[in-house]
Amino acid sequence: MQAFLLLCDSAQPDSVTGKIHMLGAGWSVTGPVVPAMTIAVFLRLSWDEASSPHEFNLYLVDEDGKSVKAPSPEGDRPIQFGGSVGLDKAAQAEVDEILQKTGLQTSFTVNVPPPPLKPGHHYKWIFTMNDEELSSIPFSVRPLPED
Repeated sequence: MQAFLLLCDSAQPDSVTGKIHMLGAGWSVTGPVVPAMTIAVFLRLSWDEASSPHEFNLYLVDEDGKSVKAPSPEGDRPIQFGGSVGLDKAAQAEVDEILQKTGLQTSFTVNVPPPPLKPGHHYKWIFTMNDEELSSIPFSVRPLPED
């Protein structure tokens, strides 16, 4: 299993082609006022790995490795997203031999409203599959300008 993350200003998946259309992709520094962002996630699974579901999580941590939290009606909650990926038996039966040799390559996007991040600090998005870290992408928030 492999995962690759890319930070974007915005991105939109194309469900027909499996491509992701990105704007402002590949940044590592933002702010000091932090805008909304999109994380493009690219996954590769062998055919054997794709034959069963796998749970994933994407979460944001600060430079000390602590979960970044955002206010919600229920109180502050960690900024995280989760789901599962894998093919069911019907989908596996329809796949031709060429695709089986290539394995499952899939992608998706996670749109994040402006998170409450502190200027002058460093952060990291971490992607796990079945509780194992597969990828991470660090970024920094510029400090506030000095007067």
